[in-house]
Amino acid sequence: MRAARLGLAAFHCRRHVEHKARHGSHWHGTYSAAELKPYLAAATSYVRLRVESDRFIKAALNAVALLLEEAGHTEIATRLKGMSANRRARIALARLRVAGVKPERFVIIELAVSALIEEDPGSHRTKEFRTVQIAKALHRLASGTHKRWPFVDHQGRHHQTELHAFPRSSGPVLRLIGRAVEQQCEWVVEKHLSAVLALKVKRYGRHPTLRAAGVG
Repeated sequence: MRAARLGLAAFHCRRHVEHKARHGSHWHGTYSAAELKPYLAAATSYVRLRVESDRFIKAALNAVALLLEEAGHTEIATRLKGMSANRRARIALARLRVAGVKPERFVIIELAVSALIEEDPGSHRTKEFRTVQIAKALHRLASGTHKRWPFVDHQGRHHQTELHAFPRSSGPVLRLIGRAVEQQCEWVVEKHLSAVLALKVKRYGRHPTLRAAGVG
């Protein structure tokens, strides 16, 4: 971009810079729900068995609950333009709270994303990529504003007008959301990641790339 005088990036073109803003990597895309599914299932089983007995999981759940409570009020997606990244990140967390997403789900997603990145040999193992992937997985749970207004036309027929507005899933907001959650869950990942990954492998097998290569 700098050589072409189209920006400040010294080693990447605009397309790759925008790709990193959206996905956390210049080249690796966001993991799909299908790719995350077995890791989420394993993490869910693991966490729910230990939610009352493990001090690290309990501490993370309490910390995430406080994070959500302190996020403040929500705002409809069409009014986010012009707000700071910090404010938009807090609104995104508040939207998750209002949608009924429990702290347990945050911890499960943290473990599942970390396990997938750990096992996938083609993953981009940087902190920023993991941060963004965690935020992306959370963002999918309550990503926009959805409103419906019923009305009756001049012939007496009933209709419905709908509004579906989605905030931009890119840039510093994703980093702020992911870092906030990672900070509360770092000890859970440190203590339990290897066990969650072992449970996933036991139940669902190795990552497809490893199976294709004959590993495990």
